[in-house]
Amino acid sequence: MKKLRSHISHIILTAMLLFSAVSNGQEMLGVGFSIYSGISSAAINPALLTGSRVYMDINIVSGDFSFANDMIYFSPGNKTIPKMINGDTTAYNNGTYKWGRSFNYYQNTNDKYFTSNVKIMGPSMMIQADRHAFGITTTFRSVHSGNHIPYSVPFSFYEGLEYPEFHNVEFNNGDYSFVSMTWSEVGLSYAYNFYDLYSTRLTFGVTAKALFGYEAGYTIMHNANYIVENSSTIDFKNIDMEIGYVLPIGYDTVFETDYAPLVKGYGAGIDVGLVFTKLKSTLVYEGDDKLCAKPYNDYQFKIGLSILDIGGVTFNKDTQLHKFDNVSKYWEDFDTIQFRGISDALRGYSEGFYGDPDASYSGDRIRVGLPTTISLQFDYHLTYRIYLAALWMHPLKFTPNTLWRPAQLAFIPRYENRMFGVSVPISLFNYKDPRIGLAVRVYSLTIGTERFGSLLGVSNFNGMDIYFSFRFNIGKGACSSYQRGACTNQNFGNDW
Repeated sequence: MKKLRSHISHIILTAMLLFSAVSNGQEMLGVGFSIYSGISSAAINPALLTGSRVYMDINIVSGDFSFANDMIYFSPGNKTIPKMINGDTTAYNNGTYKWGRSFNYYQNTNDKYFTSNVKIMGPSMMIQADRHAFGITTTFRSVHSGNHIPYSVPFSFYEGLEYPEFHNVEFNNGDYSFVSMTWSEVGLSYAYNFYDLYSTRLTFGVTAKALFGYEAGYTIMHNANYIVENSSTIDFKNIDMEIGYVLPIGYDTVFETDYAPLVKGYGAGIDVGLVFTKLKSTLVYEGDDKLCAKPYNDYQFKIGLSILDIGGVTFNKDTQLHKFDNVSKYWEDFDTIQFRGISDALRGYSEGFYGDPDASYSGDRIRVGLPTTISLQFDYHLTYRIYLAALWMHPLKFTPNTLWRPAQLAFIPRYENRMFGVSVPISLFNYKDPRIGLAVRVYSLTIGTERFGSLLGVSNFNGMDIYFSFRFNIGKGACSSYQRGACTNQNFGNDW
């Protein structure tokens, strides 16, 4: 039984670390701030759309995959790019790992977190018409998160009920949750320079999104007061929790799949933003009405404020909600319980706590909130090709059934011209984990990471981050009939 549990745990955690991490270098910092980013800048602030150096941008595909946690880790060098390619990911570099596992856990008593973020932007485009910019996006997202998790949870997961340090210790934890959702979005963006006089510009932007939910789940722990007396007996003094889920698997056994219907819930979301821009000149162009003829007006600096991912998805197909309201039980032989699937497990717990296998069932509808975030941006044009940007993001989680997006502070120096760009994001993730990243763009292709050290195996591997972007765009002033005269100077975009 221990051997089977070890194998299952290792498979799950390895999949979380590797597959959830393969695209939002948490925010794709090497893409969003570029003056050639086009439609991608709307993911940071929709008001940034009018300040791009391109008047038309077509995103072919962009991907952003990240995973981070402070619960478990692999030793330095155990998970690196060459080893992942070669399939050699089980070497033990130091320490003794229980049950043959290749990972370990952080042995401190701090609250824990984890976040997994997969974001794939499909065919999308942006076009600017003078003071107005319009965009449409198609996006697939999958987010899994938990924060303020008591340290005893990962300890118990790793050590099991056999861990003697937890025997006869009373735990009383609560107010934490695990939330997961996979969905797609169709977004319509609009930005407008509502004040554009001399060298000052104010821009408002908004993105309205239709949401289509595929799966979701959450566990909300209001209170967990219990004592593990030994490896087989737990005294549950008080459990106050709720569990909601809608999953693409059979509920009677985890080895079945059930994707029909594919869309199990619908919702709406919105992003809003403002940007103040200090321009380098008072350029005013009243010439040709063609969109491609409009010049690019360079800036000294930009300051932006945005609130992202307001909204959520309501699920009502194949959905179950279970509640355990302040229940208690002295549960002997707890380690011998075996269940075939989710329904069997919840009916068993309901039977154990209530004496009725159906008593915990509380409805067929759940709602999961988007990872709402407030963000401040600053971008300074230092020299002809060099820019210095900064970003602050902070989660706004008002209900426990809302996805959590970790806080982030970042400083992003970058060099860019039309053919080539490079940025080196330096960030503080969740206000405590320092990171150094690297992103390189060659014309239309960008590849980057915000965790360069983890990829090289020079630090504990507790997460990973990779993103890419492939797009096609046309610069302002780049009209075939305007290759001579005014459009050949840098204000019209031809000096990229």
